Amino acid sequence: MLKFLAALLLFCELGNSRPLTVLIDPGHGGRDHGAANLGVNESTITLAVSRQLAQILSQDRRFEVRLTRDSDVGVSLFRRARLAKDNHADLFLSIHVNTSSDPKAKGAEFYFQNQLPPDQESMYLAHQENVAEAGEVVLPLTYDFLDKNSYAPEVSSILNDMLDGDRILRSSQLSKSLRLSWRTTHNRKITTIRQAPFYVLSQLRAPSALVELGFLSNSEDYEQLNSSVAQKKMAQDLYHGLLAYKESIDKAPQSP
Repeated sequence: MLKFLAALLLFCELGNSRPLTVLIDPGHGGRDHGAANLGVNESTITLAVSRQLAQILSQDRRFEVRLTRDSDVGVSLFRRARLAKDNHADLFLSIHVNTSSDPKAKGAEFYFQNQLPPDQESMYLAHQENVAEAGEVVLPLTYDFLDKNSYAPEVSSILNDMLDGDRILRSSQLSKSLRLSWRTTHNRKITTIRQAPFYVLSQLRAPSALVELGFLSNSEDYEQLNSSVAQKKMAQDLYHGLLAYKESIDKAPQSP
C-alpha cells in the first residue's frame, strides 16, 4: 500500500502531459569562476549554454523554464536547491564544464545522485562542486506532499525513502535521455553516465541531473566550449534530451 502511495504521489507531482517546469542551473558564477583555462571561465560557458537552452524551452509549450541565475552572480549551492523547491520544479538540470590533469580526458559526462559508492574520480569531482559556503544556514528540503499532510513519523519516513528511490530512478532515466540525445561529441563512446553525491542533486526533491559539457583542459573540447555555434548545438542536444524524457513520462500508463 505504501509503495503504491509513493508512486502515486510522484505521479501527481509530475502529472501526465502537463507542461514540465524545468529549472536550469548554470554552474558557478560571481567570484566563483569554476574551471578555467587560457582566460576562459567555466561560469561564462555554463551561463551561455543555459541561456540558449532556456530560450529553446521557452518556445515549447510543453515546458516552463526558470534559471537559478541569469547573470554573472554567485548563487550558493543551498540557494540553488531551494529555488527548485520554491519554483515547484519538475526537473532540475545543472550545467557545468570539466577539467582534468590528463589533457586526453574529453567528452561530456552526465551525472545523477549516487546510490552505490562512486569511483574515486566521481568522488573528487563531487567534492570540488560541494565546497560549502561559510556561514549559511542549511535546512533540510522535503517533499511538498509531505509538507501539506500530517503522517505519523514512521509513515513519513517510509514514504520519504520510497519517494527518494523513485526520484533517483527517474533521475537516472533523465540522464540516459540526455546522453542518448547528445550529438555534440562525435565519438559517442566517450560520453558517459555516472553517479556522484553532488549537493545540488542529493538535496533536491525533483528528478535531477548534472551535465559536464566537456573538458576545458582538452584542446578539442576547449575549441567547442568556446564556440557559439557549438554552444547552441549543446543547448539543442540538451533540449532534445529533456523532450525525450517528457515524452517517456507522457506515454507511461496512469496509475489505477
